Amino acid sequence: MSITTQNEYVFDDEPHAYRFLNAVKNWQQMDLKAEFGRDASHVKITYQPRKIQFDDTVSRLDDLALQHNGSAL
Repeated sequence: MSITTQNEYVFDDEPHAYRFLNAVKNWQQMDLKAEFGRDASHVKITYQPRKIQFDDTVSRLDDLALQHNGSAL
């Protein structure tokens, strides 16, 4: 059974959300999906955490969101 994790981030405006979305889409991580959330200033991330080692995906997403004036909901 695989666990799927879902996080949503909110940004000051659509351009910041779009830049974050594009940055995440370029990550080389299997089973990671990025799309707009409830509106154009929200981005929803869905992924399966790594099981073999410590998974730092949420931490990296939080750091990237902060660089784009965003935060996790």
